Amino acid sequence: MIIRVFYLFLIAACWPSSSIFAQNDTISSACDMPSKKCLSWVTEELGNVKPNSIQWYSLKLMQLDSLMTIKEFTLLKHQLSIFNDNLKLPPMFSIHLNIYQAKLYLIDGNEVRAKTLLTRSLENLQQVNQSFYSPMRIISIANLMHSLKQYDQSLALLERIDREFQNSRDLYLKLELYGNLGHVHKFLKNYDKAITYYKKSLKCAIELGVEQQVAVLHEHVGNMYKATGQPELAELSFINALAHAKKDARDSTINHAKIILAFFYIQQMELDKAKVLATEIDASKIEPHEQQEWLAINTALKADNQ
Repeated sequence: MIIRVFYLFLIAACWPSSSIFAQNDTISSACDMPSKKCLSWVTEELGNVKPNSIQWYSLKLMQLDSLMTIKEFTLLKHQLSIFNDNLKLPPMFSIHLNIYQAKLYLIDGNEVRAKTLLTRSLENLQQVNQSFYSPMRIISIANLMHSLKQYDQSLALLERIDREFQNSRDLYLKLELYGNLGHVHKFLKNYDKAITYYKKSLKCAIELGVEQQVAVLHEHVGNMYKATGQPELAELSFINALAHAKKDARDSTINHAKIILAFFYIQQMELDKAKVLATEIDASKIEPHEQQEWLAINTALKADNQ
């Protein structure tokens, strides 16, 4: 429920209307958090509401957030392109469009353009939060700081939310909080702490039953085990990531998990295992941010065949 209210408040913050509260009951429980399930429901529901209405913008944010969360970056780019020439968007909606675009720039390696948008979005979100305080927005602010490599500032905000909401039963809040704490500690090279927080986030994802997030968090844990010289535990985590990716049943999730596991086997010089996985990977569906690992896999396997 808190996430559905959060999206509505995002729009209410820039589009005052008492009717916003009446709209709350129309938001399906499918969108208690960004997910594949939420994306399916929102995509259908968008055709049933008036375009550019309060509810339409709320639904659109859910759609974009779900696309980002489940890493459907090509579809996200397409959706963002729809708004390229629209200068009359609600301010808060525009802020979040900038955040999504900035994250895509980072994925594509365009750090200069990403930094410009991230800096602007950070300033805007901080201003909004002074009037409309939200723990989820604080986490978003911390995430932007992290993207701008302001790790200490990001950590301070996240630890504050952890203290203030330590007794919260909101699993999605905790999933995001602990996941972001894991990210920050990873970049600060506090790998043991990163593992601890990723596992806490993983526990929340398992309770929420969101297989894509479970797969992603197993991957994060595996990367930290790899960074701390624990290849056996890393392998187990990557295998678990693939198992849950298959439960998610989306080609992009499965493909990604196979690439990560195959790349791990290449690094461990277990080429036979890597070769088996490589034959199962659909090369036509590899995302730009996966190309580096895919190239390394193919290069190693070709060298082994010569």
